[in-house]
Amino acid sequence: MLKIIEGAVVLGALMLYLAPAMIADARERKDAFAVTMVNVLLGWTVIGWFAALIWARHPVSDRRLKHFAKRAHRAVARVTIDAIVARAECRGSSIPAFNPRLVPIVARIAASSNRPKM
Repeated sequence: MLKIIEGAVVLGALMLYLAPAMIADARERKDAFAVTMVNVLLGWTVIGWFAALIWARHPVSDRRLKHFAKRAHRAVARVTIDAIVARAECRGSSIPAFNPRLVPIVARIAASSNRPKM
């Protein structure tokens, strides 16, 4: 009888220890494996266990990813437009552009020097 009680206590302690991993799996998080690894490797520290629990309970938000993708898309568009403008300006000027990576910088400098002062 004592062996059964000891086994139940060990099983209960193991389930409590792996609760963040089970919560992440039940919520079908894409990063459930990462939560499980943090739980297994750092769960023996109380801070690691609570970190894994908070991570597992935190809602997954695609809003941040969409915002980041939109910002990245705008940045790429700005660089592309700057490169097109710089190449157009370099064709009209007598200074050739040797390095295509420097073209947006040259265009910005030229644009800032060509603006009329108010």
